[in-house]
Amino acid sequence: LPIRPAVEEKIDLGNWSLQTTQSHILRSQCKCNGGVQCNHCLYGETLKIPDLPEMTFDRNVLTLTHVSSGCKVQLNTLDALKLVDDKQDIIKVSYSQEWLAKRQDSSHIKNTPKPFDWTFSTAYSGTLLNSDTHELSASTTTQEPEQEKLLRRDKILHHTELVMFEDELADNGSSKLVVKCRVMPTFILVLLRHYLRVDKVMIRVQETRLFCEQNWDYFLRDVTLREASFNDLKHLQTSLVYEDEGPINQHLKVVKRVLDKVSIVECK
Repeated sequence: LPIRPAVEEKIDLGNWSLQTTQSHILRSQCKCNGGVQCNHCLYGETLKIPDLPEMTFDRNVLTLTHVSSGCKVQLNTLDALKLVDDKQDIIKVSYSQEWLAKRQDSSHIKNTPKPFDWTFSTAYSGTLLNSDTHELSASTTTQEPEQEKLLRRDKILHHTELVMFEDELADNGSSKLVVKCRVMPTFILVLLRHYLRVDKVMIRVQETRLFCEQNWDYFLRDVTLREASFNDLKHLQTSLVYEDEGPINQHLKVVKRVLDKVSIVECK
């Protein structure tokens, strides 16, 4: 069957340009052509984990570019999966053996029979890309976006959602990495969210928010990790516990929060 071409969108706002690419899941077989390496082989050679999420969207990418300097922050699936632990199960539960049993068809499992984090947990918060003349420099800050501005009902100039990867953990839960972005008349807001639920064990959510106003020469990066055990959530309705969107967040404990100001500076 023919593969539909990737959908690319681009919007400029002041000092910034936002570009997204959205396409199909990673091919299951090698499609190298004329010496050009395909993504199937690139992922296999680059990543050390023995298997990939059931749905891996290798070509889904969001790039936020500071126009005058050429510096970028990019969200992509390959870099996110590079941070998955390839040596041990992060969550020691009985489900790991069941998951492995259901994956014996996988060539990755057969060829590389070693433990790894089968939940595909990743602490990925974006890839910083410098230009020839400028570089991105992160420092801790107390500055946060103005809540009044975020809540104001201004016109939405552009919004999109990209799934980077998704896996149902052999019917034992869910691991999902999603990017959402919103371009407003005066600012850009990007959300990178990794949702992990291991049924009857725990829920963990890491959210990275990138925020910049149209005339800024920097952006704010807010990384928040929340977590709770199923025992902590037993007072909630079952439907809420198994909902992977925002409402569950308020019932999870904040484990870690890092707020950075990422500035553009000239190379020395």
